[in-house]
Amino acid sequence: ESWLDEVASLDSDEREAFERDVRPVKMVLVKIRRLAFKIVHSTTKVLPAWHAIVKEKMLPPRLIPRDVKTCWNSTYDMLSVALKYRAAVNALCATRE
Repeated sequence: ESWLDEVASLDSDEREAFERDVRPVKMVLVKIRRLAFKIVHSTTKVLPAWHAIVKEKMLPPRLIPRDVKTCWNSTYDMLSVALKYRAAVNALCATRE
């Protein structure tokens, strides 16, 4: 069996609707990827703030796993942890604004 590209078989209106519907999901993934990267790589500001917020929210200490292209399950792991730590993510983003 070969791969079938469903998007290629859509007409231009269907493709536009598909892109419009998928765009919010892509934007959320980009934001969570950037947040996970910044938490790990900002050892002087964001990482200590993350640890303080996680402790304040009484969550077990944990970082958001990074999404890796070559690891097929990493996107799921990243999203799963981001959802479990949603209160901490929201608090960290609120303090940065």
